[in-house]
Amino acid sequence: MSKILVLGAGIAGHVAASHLRRKLSKEHEVLVVSPNSNYQWIPSNIWVGIGRMKSKQILFPLAPLYKKKNIGYKQAKALTFHPEGDHESEKPYVLVEYVIGEEKGRQEKVTYDYLINATGPKLNFEATEGLNPGSNKAYSVCTYTHAEHAWSALEDIIKQLKSGKKAKILIGTGHAKSTCQGAAFEYILNVEQELRRHKVRDLAEITWISNEYKLGDFGMDGMLLSYGGMTMKSNEMVEMIFEDRGIKWILGAGVNKVEEGIAHYET
Repeated sequence: MSKILVLGAGIAGHVAASHLRRKLSKEHEVLVVSPNSNYQWIPSNIWVGIGRMKSKQILFPLAPLYKKKNIGYKQAKALTFHPEGDHESEKPYVLVEYVIGEEKGRQEKVTYDYLINATGPKLNFEATEGLNPGSNKAYSVCTYTHAEHAWSALEDIIKQLKSGKKAKILIGTGHAKSTCQGAAFEYILNVEQELRRHKVRDLAEITWISNEYKLGDFGMDGMLLSYGGMTMKSNEMVEMIFEDRGIKWILGAGVNKVEEGIAHYET
């Protein structure tokens, strides 16, 4: 019998655990360790962030599903890895700490035969001074709670625009080392379209800010897109879309400080 430990219950971890449980016989143990109680479909945060979807539509509780599917589950965070064990045990283990309930704060050595590390990225807002979601008029769609707050702020902006006040909206990446431009790109187009839907687009100035070398680079040197026999580079496509929708852009930029309504950056 083998024990497979999966760290993380996001897209990678949850899918890995589900496939392992489906393909392996019952004598093998599949165990998921995650500090989160819910699974969320992160790509849909951009829809929560414009009020077109509710958080409850993109998440579900993990514990009931894992119990039904015979997948072990501990709501805990991983602290340290010990692939060679220690003086007490030769088996490799991960030291975890429970994050909820009566066991909160208790640490445990979770042994394994095979380990899948699917914890995902760490949100590092602290790397940029003042970039804290919910303060300094800065918002995020990185989690569903962040996206809810972003929608609340956007809803307020729409109300202001409908009263005749103008607004400037800056969307993109923060720190110069940011690597997830895709979500911000999708979100800026969603916001722009939402303002059109509310017939207030003409009162808003929308600007894209990114550490990309070119528009449509997305941190991976762009893409080639084919449609109906026509091939187009992603930077050409994005530039065409932004020009068509009146979206301005700032490239090669790293935001290093955020104040109330002001983003400082360097290129």
